[in-house]
Amino acid sequence: MPKHPPLPDHLRPELSIVFVGINPGLRSAALGHHYAGTSNRFWKLIYDANLVPEPLSYRDDGRLPEWGLGLTNLVSRSTASMESLTPQDYAAGRLVLMQKLLRYRTRVVALLGMTLYPILFPLEPKRTGRTPGLQPATLYDSNIVLLPNPSGRNASYPYHSMLEAFRTLTPWAKSGLESPP
Repeated sequence: MPKHPPLPDHLRPELSIVFVGINPGLRSAALGHHYAGTSNRFWKLIYDANLVPEPLSYRDDGRLPEWGLGLTNLVSRSTASMESLTPQDYAAGRLVLMQKLLRYRTRVVALLGMTLYPILFPLEPKRTGRTPGLQPATLYDSNIVLLPNPSGRNASYPYHSMLEAFRTLTPWAKSGLESPP
């Protein structure tokens, strides 16, 4: 299997929302763009949630900062599935991600995958049944919004449920408020 270079982050100062994925899939890595999987719903979700003014595809990932949105991953190594990631991948990725979040100080960190929360907040009591939406924790004064993973492999979340979760970000994207009304 060919080794692909890490996907570039799309980050800059003064972003409203930074989306944090778990790690790139093999198709995304091969094409060099975030959320390029044929069944991934990320691009449709951000448009349908009114986070961007026009339909986009993975080829447009570098344009997201135009609308105050950024992209990064917890782990930069691409894999066929997250089951291939190791505790060392998560620990190293967590340190790098924290440095990025400290540097860019976004209003909202949108975690794309329910499994990201316990990785980023390992000292918080383990809780089953965590629901998408605004979480009580913050990172460097950034609000945390937990979202379902938009991968087509995540069959446990139908599209309308994912869209409802993504719409929790709309007030930050449109109004620029520190917290939603």
